[in-house]
Amino acid sequence: MTVWPVTKRNWLKMLVMLTSIIVLFSCGEKRPSTDVSHMQQTMDSLKMWYAQMEGDSMNAASMRIKAFLDQHPNDKSEPMRRLRAEWLKARGVYFTAIKGQPDSGIVYTERALEEMKDLRGVDVLRVLAMANRAEFYRQLGQLDKSADGYLQAIQMADSTGTGDSLGIPLMLGVSTAYTFMGDYHNGHRWWERLKSLLPVMKRDDQFIYYNNLGNDYFFQENYQDARDCFRKAADLVKGDEAKLWDYYTALGNLGEIYICLHQADSARQLIEQVDSFFHRVNFPPLIYYMATSRMELKMLEGDMQGALAIASASPKDDISIPAAKVLRLKALEQLMRKTGRWQEAMNVHEELHGLNDSIHAAQSAMRMSAQLYQYKHDKERMKQQQEIDHQQLRAQLAFALSAVAMLAVVVVIGLNELRRRKHRLQEMATRQQIISLHMENVRNRITPHFIYNALNHEMLEQMEGRAVDLNALTQLLRRGVDQADMLETTLEEELRFVDYYVEIEGRQMADKLQYRKEIAPDVDTSKVNLPAMTIQIFVENAIKHGLQRRGGELTIRVSRQDDNTLIEVIDNGQGLGKSAPKEHTGMRVVRQTIQMLNDHNHRQITFGIGTISTTKSSRVVINKVKHKTNYIYE
Repeated sequence: MTVWPVTKRNWLKMLVMLTSIIVLFSCGEKRPSTDVSHMQQTMDSLKMWYAQMEGDSMNAASMRIKAFLDQHPNDKSEPMRRLRAEWLKARGVYFTAIKGQPDSGIVYTERALEEMKDLRGVDVLRVLAMANRAEFYRQLGQLDKSADGYLQAIQMADSTGTGDSLGIPLMLGVSTAYTFMGDYHNGHRWWERLKSLLPVMKRDDQFIYYNNLGNDYFFQENYQDARDCFRKAADLVKGDEAKLWDYYTALGNLGEIYICLHQADSARQLIEQVDSFFHRVNFPPLIYYMATSRMELKMLEGDMQGALAIASASPKDDISIPAAKVLRLKALEQLMRKTGRWQEAMNVHEELHGLNDSIHAAQSAMRMSAQLYQYKHDKERMKQQQEIDHQQLRAQLAFALSAVAMLAVVVVIGLNELRRRKHRLQEMATRQQIISLHMENVRNRITPHFIYNALNHEMLEQMEGRAVDLNALTQLLRRGVDQADMLETTLEEELRFVDYYVEIEGRQMADKLQYRKEIAPDVDTSKVNLPAMTIQIFVENAIKHGLQRRGGELTIRVSRQDDNTLIEVIDNGQGLGKSAPKEHTGMRVVRQTIQMLNDHNHRQITFGIGTISTTKSSRVVINKVKHKTNYIYE
């Protein structure tokens, strides 16, 4: 394999790339005036025929536009100039992609770029014309001009702000240019950048990416990775009738890889399909390439006579593309040597050697020119970035000064607020500690006397021969220990504690105390929180000050009241009388605890003691918010 890296795969790739470009070349452009609107519709149909590779229909549409332009040679209006520039560009694509004459394509494209000078609103069209020109130079083997052209197109896209929409096609062109010049190191950098953009690429661009990357691997004789890339390219368009050209392009590339891998059967099947397709659509450039592939396949199979027949039937000078000549000369030299035609082999070798010398010279010039444009491009980008960085630095400095001033104000305010909160937290902690001590005092006050009475009662019961039951007292003491350090508990736990308490008091009052609970079905006692011993203290007051002497009924009623939970401790004892009830230690602790908790409640806990007819009632209202009752937080 020679240093010259241009093969038929690159020509096939070029066709695919031009398909992508011609679809884009009118993106973002303004429509012409009414006088030329009909011709613009014809231009749209021309693009459609190109996408389907219908050369005759494409040429007919192009001639209709040309006739219209010839009728108005002196019309220099912007719509007419735009139409003329677009037609010239499309004509260049026709001669290159359909006729296989990239030299004519360059002439038309240069005229299109000249027509666009000083024309407004054609930035996208101008950049794509420059990219097409670079591609046409590549097909002519003028790789230095090709690389220069792509880098100029990227520079133009950067300066006009069209890089966002055209960046991927242009990057594909640059990466391919580096591949052609054999600069695989720089090419690798571009391929890696494109790889990161695969998720956002259009399908057409993905096809070009895999097809061209396959070429890059092929030139480096990495046939396994090249085969994988061409397979992915074919799979992307398989079954799409509008992408038959792309599909058979990828199959042709894959067939050549199988020849390099000496897999004749796989190569034969693909080459026959591709050759049949391009004969059917009558496309001479690719028919010529496929003839070279069939010649190589015959040599791989050992059929030298068949290879000679193909060579005789397909003259080597029937196409002007250098890449095609290089491939044909290499195949012919190999064939002449294998068939013992040494003089003819020598003649072919000399011709190939002369062509390669010119190619090597072009490659050297191309590398130098490409590096120069790369330097200019990087310098321009660096200059733009430095200006952006400078503006950002000034903005950041102004923002930083403002932020420092604001931060100083915030710090002062924050420190003041922090001191206030610290003071409030210390005050709350002190109050909570005092209340906890009061609560503990209540427990300590209740426990010895209460236990003494309960034990004394059980001893009398035993002395009189009746059964003794200390279970309730044991459970009460255990739960009292569990709640010793708790400021809050659930309504369920509190009622269970009260049950044991009332059971012990009831045994001492014989049958004089009747106790019941009424809990509404829409109240979940396990999710209602309240201060510990709240209900027990009200129950204790009801028994000691209302029911202990004469007995009576004690009722605990729990219900929903709007969004709140209402807890009532009701007894039918002697009542409060006309004077205000005296606040004992337990009630004072309840009041202080609720007052402290209400400092943090959006909705307040309320409680009170009063007389309803002849019945004394204690009421505690606890807020319920968002289906979860919580006496501290809303």
